Amino acid sequence: MAGMHPLLQHQLERLGFSEAAPPASAKQWSRLLAAISEAMADWEGKLPAGMASQLDFPNRDLKDLSDRLAEAQRIAGLGYWSFTPASRTWYWSDECFRICDLEATAAPPDYRGFRRMVQRRDRPGLRWSVDRMLHAGLALELEFRLHLPKRGMRWIRVLGRTVRDDTGTITRLHGTIMDVTARKQVEVRQAVEHGITRMLAESEAPSVLLPAIVQTICERVGWACGAYWALNRERNAYERVSAWPPGNPLMDAFFAACPSQVPPTMRQGLLGRVLETGTPAWAGNVALDPVLGPAVAASHAGLRVAFAFPIQAGAQIRGVMEFFSRRVQEMDPDMLRSAHFIGRHIAQYLERRDAEKGLRQSEAHFRALVEQATDSFYVHDSDGMLLDVNQHACHSLGYLREELLRMSMMDIDAKLSPEDLKQLGPGLTTGAPTAIESVHRRKDGTEFPVELRIGPILIDGKECMLSLARDMTERVRMQQHIEHLAFHDSLTNLPNRAMFNRHLQHAIEQADRHKRRLAVLFVDLDRFKNVNDTLGHGAGDVLLQEMSRRISHCLRTSDVVARNRTSEDIVARLGGDEFVVLIESFTDGSQVAEVAQRILNVMVKEYILDGQLIHMTASIGISIFPEDGRHDFTLMKHADIAMYRAKDLGKNRYEFYSAWMNGHSARSLALESGLRRAIERNELALHYQAKVDSHNGRIAGMEALVRWRHPELGLVPPDQFIPLAEETGLIVPLSRWVLNEACRQHAEWVNAGFPPVRIAVNLSARQFVEDGLCEEVFATLALHGLDARLLELEITESMVMANTERTFEALARLRSSGIRIAIDDFGVGYSSLSQLKQFPVDVIKIDRSFIRDIPGDPSDAAITDAIIAMSKRLKVITVAEGVETPHQWHFLREHGCDEIQGYYFCKPLEAQAFLAYALKNMEETAPA
Repeated sequence: MAGMHPLLQHQLERLGFSEAAPPASAKQWSRLLAAISEAMADWEGKLPAGMASQLDFPNRDLKDLSDRLAEAQRIAGLGYWSFTPASRTWYWSDECFRICDLEATAAPPDYRGFRRMVQRRDRPGLRWSVDRMLHAGLALELEFRLHLPKRGMRWIRVLGRTVRDDTGTITRLHGTIMDVTARKQVEVRQAVEHGITRMLAESEAPSVLLPAIVQTICERVGWACGAYWALNRERNAYERVSAWPPGNPLMDAFFAACPSQVPPTMRQGLLGRVLETGTPAWAGNVALDPVLGPAVAASHAGLRVAFAFPIQAGAQIRGVMEFFSRRVQEMDPDMLRSAHFIGRHIAQYLERRDAEKGLRQSEAHFRALVEQATDSFYVHDSDGMLLDVNQHACHSLGYLREELLRMSMMDIDAKLSPEDLKQLGPGLTTGAPTAIESVHRRKDGTEFPVELRIGPILIDGKECMLSLARDMTERVRMQQHIEHLAFHDSLTNLPNRAMFNRHLQHAIEQADRHKRRLAVLFVDLDRFKNVNDTLGHGAGDVLLQEMSRRISHCLRTSDVVARNRTSEDIVARLGGDEFVVLIESFTDGSQVAEVAQRILNVMVKEYILDGQLIHMTASIGISIFPEDGRHDFTLMKHADIAMYRAKDLGKNRYEFYSAWMNGHSARSLALESGLRRAIERNELALHYQAKVDSHNGRIAGMEALVRWRHPELGLVPPDQFIPLAEETGLIVPLSRWVLNEACRQHAEWVNAGFPPVRIAVNLSARQFVEDGLCEEVFATLALHGLDARLLELEITESMVMANTERTFEALARLRSSGIRIAIDDFGVGYSSLSQLKQFPVDVIKIDRSFIRDIPGDPSDAAITDAIIAMSKRLKVITVAEGVETPHQWHFLREHGCDEIQGYYFCKPLEAQAFLAYALKNMEETAPA
């Protein structure tokens, strides 16, 4: 450092450098140059006018220092720049011009000119960083891409600082610029190699894998397009079997203009050079390539640079991958070396796939070979001393062949001992290899699992042993991963049904042996389907994950999820919205009830999902071992039955199993199963109940009511199978059957001369909200030739108020065809006559709950009178349901009710019985 300028020497000493330890790296040079530049800038900005000339720094020394700084910048690849806002002047060092492919004699570009050189996607980040530096004085540190006229796309790193005067005003910006393309390219190459290695490890089919590798290289390295050529042995030609990107007109035109098949003897163009040399090749100007040039010109694809590499196994080239770029790029030796590695790796994968395919096809003939065709082989004597090894064994262990031949099997095998070999000896005389799992130790001390196959072998008449070793690292990892997937739920990572059943069986054995009790809690979320239907399945999955966490966390202090197999209690997800909890080692049922109540408490806590506040509840069924069952299946079944009992009792509660529930559940299951087949087995029938004029008792209409005659259970009451049909979704086909049968029967009666009165049919809520309801009704009427004016459709208040706009459109369309619309069970819902007046309604049916106690109950009588009076004003017909006494009839008639329906006049009758009743009624009530 004695020969350095004093200013430079001072900066080196201040930054910790000395003659013995000068800057050794680009990073240290960058730090030095930035410090010197900042010092010079401060010195220039702070000296009063004229003082500089008085300092003892002759011009030649400053010139010498400037030259040294420029040389240091060139060596470090670091350019210096500065900008003075007041005069809007720029200064660039020579290295800045070189990095940006500009002539040093030219003026530095202004900010806008420089920004035009930046890749479009990087410009917003640059602008934001410069604004922060210029206006807030914050340091700038940024990496982005430049499009340069000679060298194409380059990555640069820019650092910047501000200089302020005594008032704090920013007087100058300055910093450094460095070309970091080489580092970026290394990162990209490493990412590509890692990604392709992972893809090969996952072993997709070659037809899927190889095009995916072409796409990966194009996307990550930035090539415009690529293709894969495969050797077709039958045709003795290389064929282009895939190209990327698909569906690009320019690239499709380019590939169409190129030959799609070439012979192995081809020596022209990029592909020919690869086939001739067996090494990667680069074409710096595609237009000059004798094969590719005409295709580029014909397609107008604008391709400039290309490179290709072989997929080579031994001396055979199995295929070639080629890539093209629109950017001008210099040949990258590192990329070619990386391509050579990738090609070899792919070839090994293809060779392995072919070997596996060949072995599968000739398994019987080559069974002995398959058993020994593992990665490494070791020939050793009965004492374990190694006599011969293959090259792969040397690579896998990190030893030279000469080193291994001075060692024994016990030196490389962490588990094998001389005694083990002696014990194996007698069993090997039969000639069949013995397979064991062991652990091999590399030269660096690391260990990896292997599968060893040890068998006898004769070498020069001497009996030796052949140990074939296969690295099982990946297999063990995959087995662990597969086992986890097999026994855990992928959404919540909780144990799944299989793992829970296995744990439950073990817990039952332990409880039986030690005379302990255990409990199974079946947890089902209430109304979870509403979340899926309204917020979507994605939101539903998030909610399931949250609920699983809550259930896991709310167990007793010693309770954890089944990932810890030493825990007492576990929670698992069975599927959908069903969870199950196992509680072991409790003394009293109240402890189980406490856990169940804790689960209910944490579930109901509010949760914000997609901006909406969710309160989720659950129903829990509990079964106890041994009281409620001694087997896993029985305990699960009984807990499930108890859970459904909790739902029947209002949800958000828990229920312990009791024996009487079993019969109830079995009957419900039998009803559901039978109901699904009732229509096709012709077990359903319609009964008809008359509606009569309240003044003269003459039939004014009838209502079709479905009945189910079960072959084993007999006549099933509607209040049992109708709710079941609604719960299971069978109500839709059931309602369609009722509508069709009612229209068919009534059309048959009308055609036979029966007086034309209206028939009423109930619509289900699910049927009403389905698209195409009106078309379905009109089609049914047309099918049976029934006049629409003879049909009345009954809907409930809740159906009317659920979707007012949709409801109004549907009702208006049905009513315009002549169909009469009736509101069934009026008075028990949330609507009012004032709300109903906006809907096209013809009939209001007063619910039987208001009719039952009139005229004796003043409240019911007042409500009924009010409904009739309001209906009259709205010109809506009123029908009273459930009339069973003459007093009820007289009251309704006196207060102006239009029609009566109930057992007092007519109970529901089968078709023939109703027809006889109706004809008799009409005869008796006919006008004189």
